[in-house]
Amino acid sequence: MRILYPSLLLGLAACQIIGDPKDPGNDSASDSTTVEPDTTSTTTATTTESTGTSEGSLSEALPTTAATTEGLACDGLDELTCGSTTGCRPILGTPFEFPGCSPLPAYLGCIVQTDCGATPTIACRPDSLEVYLLDDTCIPSDLEPCTTMLTLCGEACLGLDEQTCAADPNCTAHFGAPHVEQGMMLCADFDAQQFLACDKLQPPCPPAVVTVCPIDQPDVGFDVASGCVPPGFESCMDGPLPECP
Repeated sequence: MRILYPSLLLGLAACQIIGDPKDPGNDSASDSTTVEPDTTSTTTATTTESTGTSEGSLSEALPTTAATTEGLACDGLDELTCGSTTGCRPILGTPFEFPGCSPLPAYLGCIVQTDCGATPTIACRPDSLEVYLLDDTCIPSDLEPCTTMLTLCGEACLGLDEQTCAADPNCTAHFGAPHVEQGMMLCADFDAQQFLACDKLQPPCPPAVVTVCPIDQPDVGFDVASGCVPPGFESCMDGPLPECP
């Protein structure tokens, strides 16, 4: 009995040390049988360092959240600010025919710069009659994809006579100076400009005089001071003629 009893005590002591919740969990039997005063401090320091690493990882993830928030800040910007803000892109749409529409491209909103499909898309503003044709598949947050049987705003201008065209605010009348012969030379008679065609309202054309001819009539020329080529006409000849005196 004097031989077994110390072994039993040693076994109980070993169990108490192994079961101690402060034990660092080392697999070495020699480490588990000896508890040094610094073990708890070492364990605490390790725990603190682990906590610090975890917090550090959380902080490193914040820029991603910040970047997303910055991207979302594109929403609500006006057209000028959107176009000058890195990472943002303005969306323009051509209106369909609805009350109060204008044929001019409309600024619809600002989105985060991203890759968009090249397919033209029709978008509607919910709870309104507004319908727009977009150049691609990117749609602002306050519009949604839809379908329509409407024609584009201003399409009815094509083919209108001069008087009717001038009376419609969504239409533009095109005029041209005919090429005439004076004093054995050809010139453009801007004092006798002729109505050439009616077109839907469009952004201003380049500030230049262009020479146009009716399609398939290359010998009938006009100089157009607006820089626009009217519908039913095409650029022709070598350029504008001198203005008739």
